[in-house]
Amino acid sequence: MSNGHKGWPVIIALGLIAATLLVYSQAGRFDFINFDDDAYVYANAPVRAGLTRAGVLWAFFTIDYFYWQPLTWLSHMLDCELFGLNAGRHHLTSVLFHVMNSLLVFFVFRRMTGAVWRSAMLAALFALHPLRVESVAWIAERKDVLSGFWFLAMLWAYARYTERPSNGRYGLVLGAMLMGLMAKPMLVTAPFLLLLLDYWPLRRVAIAEKAPMLMMAAVSVVLTALGTRQVRAVHAVGIPAGLRLSNAVVSYARYIGKTLWPRDLAILYPYPASIPAWEVWGAVLLLAAVTAAAFWLGRSHRYLPAGWLWFVVGLLPTIGLMQVGRQALADRFTYIPLMGFFAAVVWGAAALVGRHPRASAAGAGIVLAACGMVSWNQARTWRDSVTVFEHALAVTRDNSLAHHDLAVALEARGQRDAAIGHYAEAVRIEPGYFIAHYNYGSALLARGQTAEAAAQFRAAVYYRPDYQDARRRLEELRLSAAPRE
Repeated sequence: MSNGHKGWPVIIALGLIAATLLVYSQAGRFDFINFDDDAYVYANAPVRAGLTRAGVLWAFFTIDYFYWQPLTWLSHMLDCELFGLNAGRHHLTSVLFHVMNSLLVFFVFRRMTGAVWRSAMLAALFALHPLRVESVAWIAERKDVLSGFWFLAMLWAYARYTERPSNGRYGLVLGAMLMGLMAKPMLVTAPFLLLLLDYWPLRRVAIAEKAPMLMMAAVSVVLTALGTRQVRAVHAVGIPAGLRLSNAVVSYARYIGKTLWPRDLAILYPYPASIPAWEVWGAVLLLAAVTAAAFWLGRSHRYLPAGWLWFVVGLLPTIGLMQVGRQALADRFTYIPLMGFFAAVVWGAAALVGRHPRASAAGAGIVLAACGMVSWNQARTWRDSVTVFEHALAVTRDNSLAHHDLAVALEARGQRDAAIGHYAEAVRIEPGYFIAHYNYGSALLARGQTAEAAAQFRAAVYYRPDYQDARRRLEELRLSAAPRE
């Protein structure tokens, strides 16, 4: 099996397609979930209408729901145009993008490094690792696989540009980056990742050419800041800076742990009320040790510092220094950053055991088979809202959002008594969770417990004074209780 055999890239590509579909084709039977899928698709009027002139304008001129992401909105609109609200078809679109991304990882790194089998292993890890499941199996995370596609298209264009620079080829790099930013602003780190590729494997120095990319990234940051404030998505105001910094450091360590041993994966990891000092200092020592080792060994193995810094820098926008959302960390945030980590691991492993091809092949097969099986099982938990949040509660603690959204799903199935127990647990864990108070009150009211329902509506108003739905319910209860003349 010669490394240069012309037929192997095609065989590898077919294997990547088959393995990825084997894990994720089951998503064609999955439903929407009630966390973000509503806002992105089934309860979003412009998206549900499909590709319309008004919808396209809305996609480009709205920064609602966290980001300026017109390409993501258009992607969902096209799905609605083609498939209506058939959730399985929406899922399969995301699967298709992940298949294409896995192929691009292989062909891009093969082109840049010339290493067929190492690039194949990198692509297979990217395709099958369990941390990929959230991005692929969650319809609302279409922006991950879509931005990932354009990021990898940018890398392909960049590889061609470095081989024979020209204005046209550079324009393709900028165009692909722009498309990626229009899918998700995670690509603001792209100029820095290209600098790392310049260091390894391209071995070139070209800083000035990154200036237009940095300007594009800066505009994306401003638009993201406006969008997150518009929907009150930035939670940093209520979280002390020290806790955010501690969580960021610990999250890096947790991402490494979940990469090497992917267990207890969940749709949401609750933000901690506090973090023990030993945990923070342990994470600091781990990160310092890995960084020191990467740079020490990097004198003769450039892929180690390049891959490690790709991972660190790639996570910076979502590591939580400026908190957006309710999560302490999230599997989906690793979609692009783990490419660098995997590259360092794969090239490093090849350097250690490359002289034993049979043992290397056997080890790689075992790792990929394990990843595929775990990913297949993890993907099954995304069948619907009940399964995804039951799983989250099984593997996390004090998860108020999981209790709340499971309650909403159970109530939709007519299981109100079971739902009420989860609503109660959600507000016990997080007393200020005003939406949970409101839905808890609505469930109690439907069961005829008027006084208890009123108490929950009052709590919702206490924690969110401008919550008009809760105020209206209280007024309705007041009027219904008033004596009639």
